[in-house]
Amino acid sequence: MQKIKTISKLLGLKQEELAMLLKVNKSQLAMFETGKRGLPTSALLLLTPMLQFLQEENFKSGSAEMLKSQIEQKKKVLEHLLKENKYFQTEVRKKLEMAERKYQENMSAIQLMRFLEDEANKKGDSPNGLVKLIEARAATELKKNNWEVVAKLQIQKEVLLAEEKMLLKMGF
Repeated sequence: MQKIKTISKLLGLKQEELAMLLKVNKSQLAMFETGKRGLPTSALLLLTPMLQFLQEENFKSGSAEMLKSQIEQKKKVLEHLLKENKYFQTEVRKKLEMAERKYQENMSAIQLMRFLEDEANKKGDSPNGLVKLIEARAATELKKNNWEVVAKLQIQKEVLLAEEKMLLKMGF
């Protein structure tokens, strides 16, 4: 009686729902599904066409429509994810460009200040206070926008590009 045990599941219904459709109470249906009791003839007459329907082409075409609907939903989700991905790529690209620019600017400032210090030392002068101030500011900024920040952003960019490829492969 294994097949009878799962009739409600086979039909995609809850026991309560099937019992209502067959015009029997839930306990009657439960006992029928476990093989402990039969169903009234009127309930069997209602159940038979339902089971036949599952075997007919109508069910297959309904499944095809559901599948088509699911494919459309998947396509919409993938399109949304792709748009999000493009947005995040743009944001990461902007941050990366900014971080690379700031990193380069601060490195240049530090190198220039060291050059000016060396020039002052060659002349026997002490470096200007402004030179020390600029070098300290550039060093502080460099700590905020160091190579680690740039590397993390580069990795994020690569991850987003890989994700984009996967999304394109999945849906388009």
